[in-house]
Order: sequence, then C-alpha cells, then structure tokens
Amino acid sequence: MAVPHVPAPPPAGAGRPARRAQSTVEFSLVFGLFLVALLAIVDSWIWTIETDAADVSVEQGVGVAMSALESPTSLTPATGDVYLAILPLLKAPMLGTAVEDWSSSAWRSAIPATRCPTAGDVLEHEGVGHVIVCAVADGEGHVIVAVTGYALSLIPPGLGVLTWQGWGLPITEQAAVNAGTYSP
Repeated sequence: MAVPHVPAPPPAGAGRPARRAQSTVEFSLVFGLFLVALLAIVDSWIWTIETDAADVSVEQGVGVAMSALESPTSLTPATGDVYLAILPLLKAPMLGTAVEDWSSSAWRSAIPATRCPTAGDVLEHEGVGHVIVCAVADGEGHVIVAVTGYALSLIPPGLGVLTWQGWGLPITEQAAVNAGTYSP
C-alpha cells in the first residue's frame, strides 16, 4: 500500500509580516474613524449642554430686563442688569468659551443700538470661542435678549453636518418680549 504524499507545513513565521502589515493598516483606518466619531459624539453632547444653558439664560435675562429699572412703576427695562444676572448660568457650561457683555464691547458701534449682533458678527469681530450677551430695547416697545457667538469645538472645521467655523460651533438663542413691568 502506497502512502500518499503530504506536503510539509510552511516554516514558522512564513507570511506573517504581510498579515501584520495589513492588520496594522486596517486598525489605523478603523481607529481613526472611531476616534473622529467619538469626538463628534462628545462635541455634540457638549454643544447641546451649551445651547441649553444659553436658552435658559435668555429666559432668565428676559425676566431680569422686564423687572424695570429703578422703580416698580418704571417702563424702562433693566437691560444693563441682564449680563451680571445670567453670567453664572453661562460661565460653567461654556467650556473654554469667553462670555462677554455686549454693552462693554469695543465694536458695539458697528451694530445699530436697537438690535443684537448675530453669530456671524461675533465671529467677524471676536472670532471663535466668544459668546456675547446682549439686551436691548428695539425702540418699538420690545426688549430683546440674546446669547450669540461661536463656542469652541473638538472637531476640526469641515468634518460634520453643522456649520462649523474654524473649530467653533454656533450658539444663537434670542427672545423678544413686549416692554412692560411687573408693577401692580
């Protein structure tokens, strides 16, 4: 009876360098995508917290502005008190982003006194990482309170679905109410 010829197994280590190189390339591609996805999720979470804080701050700011200046029967809104009243609500959630008062802004004269700046205005004059708190009377019987600008982002510009500008995410919250007071 003839014994069939069985080929000898390949020597130990044959073909492994090619498989290791392929595994390394695959790992680096998958890890890079995983890292970008993870940063995008964390960035979206932080941005949600920041916009929620801005929304709550605007609501609080409207209440402060409508509390009337100097006396309960005054019809002049207390727009100058809004920034200090809502700053504690914004400072902690705005991670690394400067929260600034519109009334003390050096470029305030570039915007009409009856409106608040847009996020684009803040980006143009201050850059990314700045949010402006604005409270103005529009001259038509309304008080406008806004928190607007670009908060810092973890993801580079161009990666993602949002309108990101140079490592920044837009924050734009605004409320307008009829001028009045809480007087009896």
